[in-house]
Amino acid sequence: MVSRRIHLPLVILAGTVLSQVGTAVAEDFAGTVNTNADRWMYPFNATPGFRPGGSVFGFVTVPPSDSFDNRDAQNIIAFDTTGIVESGLGVDAYDIDSITVRMTLSGPASGPLDSTYDVWQTYLPASAPGAIPDSDPGRPIEIYAAGFRFGFTRLTWEEGTTFSVTGPFGTNNRTVYTAGFNGKGALIDVSSNINDQTDSTPLAIASFPGLSDGDTPPEGAVATFDIDLSDSRTRAWVADSLNDGRIVFAISSLIFASQGDGVLTQMYMRENALVTAGVRDPANISMSGSTGGAGCDIAGDINGDCQVDGADLGALLAAWGSSDPAADINGDGIVDGGDLGSLLANFGV
Repeated sequence: MVSRRIHLPLVILAGTVLSQVGTAVAEDFAGTVNTNADRWMYPFNATPGFRPGGSVFGFVTVPPSDSFDNRDAQNIIAFDTTGIVESGLGVDAYDIDSITVRMTLSGPASGPLDSTYDVWQTYLPASAPGAIPDSDPGRPIEIYAAGFRFGFTRLTWEEGTTFSVTGPFGTNNRTVYTAGFNGKGALIDVSSNINDQTDSTPLAIASFPGLSDGDTPPEGAVATFDIDLSDSRTRAWVADSLNDGRIVFAISSLIFASQGDGVLTQMYMRENALVTAGVRDPANISMSGSTGGAGCDIAGDINGDCQVDGADLGALLAAWGSSDPAADINGDGIVDGGDLGSLLANFGV
């Protein structure tokens, strides 16, 4: 269900004089929609876009293999967001309060629940140089932005699109992939971050309501991803997606699996008979926020609330010395005194 509430600008009447505080008209939005495209993104998936379930697992060898990505089996899920909020308002118009993505297990998980991030060294074999023991049982299931290559975009990719134009073998060659942000906010492929010896930052790690770390989630348990919106790069990516009217995520894990395993961490896809019968839910997204930033594009308004104040100053100082695009007001690639001057020039506006 979609709900909207209009907030009009505050107008103060004093005799015959009107004083308007703020210029933006904000409109709240909230709602939930189901996926309209989901894909088990695995090199040897013979039925792309038409599977009852999609599993997530990893592939890590030492020395690194260039045959397959570390995040070998991924689930790609796309949502038409126009059922929740109007598209095409401009990326600056979207202020997001919360996003939650859910996907239901179609069988028991292959191991215990881990709701914490595991650094890349913990995935190395114990005998490998630099290996670090995992301090807790299980491996996290993570959600990331989806990135695209070979000319595809979030608007042109479909669930039946080919896995890769170069074939199933090789790393970092997927049409759509698990993506993280670089320092400038651009999406980069993190499907093989163990091979690359780097950590990646997911948008969220799955929790399962009613279960605790160490429990093994059963069939029907709902992997719940509460997206972390504290990173300005994430907020910018979400706003760009909402402006396009489509948002696409990649769910992946480095849970180990071997050929012939009887139990994989598998999730219901929208074509599953139990989903079409209404017994199980397809992947869905809930979000809330507001629109209405038109007319308040003020240099220094980092948090997009149509005023430049202490909150923006705090955000700028927190990003000092970085290339955070939200705080890099003058666009010179670094957050420094030039950006501070621009902000102070509009302070109180």
